[in-house]
Amino acid sequence: MIRYLRTRYWVGLIGLILVAFILTMSGCGSSPPKQKGPPTDADLERFNRAARLAFDKGRLQQAASFYRKALDRAYVRDDTAAFLDAQYNLAFCLMNLQSYEEALGVVRQADSEMAMAGRGNSPDFLLLEATILHNSGNSAEAWKITDKIIATPTQASSVIKSKTHFLRGLIASKQGDMDQLRAAIAALGQPEQPRLRADRQELVGHLAMAEQKWDAAIEAFDSSAKLRREAFDYGGMVKVLASAGKASEKAGRTRQASIRYLRAGRSAVLQGLFDDARKWLNQSMQLARNAGEDKIIQEARNYLQQIVEK
Repeated sequence: MIRYLRTRYWVGLIGLILVAFILTMSGCGSSPPKQKGPPTDADLERFNRAARLAFDKGRLQQAASFYRKALDRAYVRDDTAAFLDAQYNLAFCLMNLQSYEEALGVVRQADSEMAMAGRGNSPDFLLLEATILHNSGNSAEAWKITDKIIATPTQASSVIKSKTHFLRGLIASKQGDMDQLRAAIAALGQPEQPRLRADRQELVGHLAMAEQKWDAAIEAFDSSAKLRREAFDYGGMVKVLASAGKASEKAGRTRQASIRYLRAGRSAVLQGLFDDARKWLNQSMQLARNAGEDKIIQEARNYLQQIVEK
């Protein structure tokens, strides 16, 4: 749904690199003075770095395991900022693994930590909680949380506000509220960031589906999938690929629909999203039979077998 991990460990290093680059390009001959950042915990950095690397490669179970280690290390340090980062990232991984109950438990544990630290609700945690609730089927509660974020816009970053409008668009689409869906699309505007453009295109696709404009829906979903692929948002990518498959199916393009479902299903298998993978691969096989596409049937069957073996 969203691909937005929290991190605070590389900002200082990136800043130093940029300073050195600017001084070099401006013709300054002397070396910049060395700047020392705050001391860091090597184990904590190692766990977070390994987790992020695993996440970027789509190895969500491995990423979650490393974020659990990072959380334990943060508790050893009694470092509030560090364990809130770890809790957010762990919950995000669990959500993408469709372990919604466990993810919600981690978020609510973080709420308790923030309360003990005398902090109010964080907009990024609120959005994550709303996303988990929506993905688990509790869209009504998710909508109430998005109302809280929208009601205090000064506390939320521009990205969080945009992601909140995206989530509201998804909820509106699921509930058949086209006015709210159009409002969410309008609120997103014309974003420059690829991930936000992908969000907008996905909502445009859902609106086109509701209006039975199948060609427009296919185009919008394909565009969103491409943008998500380029942003390494593979979990979001497979969902819009499957949506493109559904739009192709509605348009009567049986072969193209089976191919899109196959592409979504095999990527989902390799990401460990077995429930979605099984659903999409079975749909691919059914449509491929109707289209007389034996090769597609065989490939879908091979990936279904991988799920059984795991």
